[in-house]
Amino acid sequence: MFAVVVTGAPGVGKTTYVTALSDTLVDDQVAHAVIDADDVSWAWPYPDLEERVRYIRHAWAAYRERGHDLGVVSEVVESPAHLGDLLAAVDAEDHLLVRLTAPYMLLRQRILAREPVEWSGNEYLLEETKRWVQVIDELDAAHVT
Repeated sequence: MFAVVVTGAPGVGKTTYVTALSDTLVDDQVAHAVIDADDVSWAWPYPDLEERVRYIRHAWAAYRERGHDLGVVSEVVESPAHLGDLLAAVDAEDHLLVRLTAPYMLLRQRILAREPVEWSGNEYLLEETKRWVQVIDELDAAHVT
């Protein structure tokens, strides 16, 4: 199995990127499956890294049963260990790590523009984004930035 892992802080464009990649693969009739960690781990209390990886593993199992061997995964990868856990969860023999970056103030602007003003998670998301920007910028395992 080959995995394309797209990482970056919230608001950087991971969903836009994986949507465009998926559209291109569909146009070329390349079988694949896309998992956005946000979609499979939308819960309260917010799941930790281990739980998110577990949810991705369960979601990917269904795709594997259908014979998919190309996976596109969107996730905020926080460390080399987290990347390893994520790749194990999708049973990847090889991968391409794409790291998307942007300054925090731009991410903040994008988040505030897309999320409902009354959403209770805004403050948490903005605070975590500050941390994720730094963590992701320090992630040196990316093949493409």
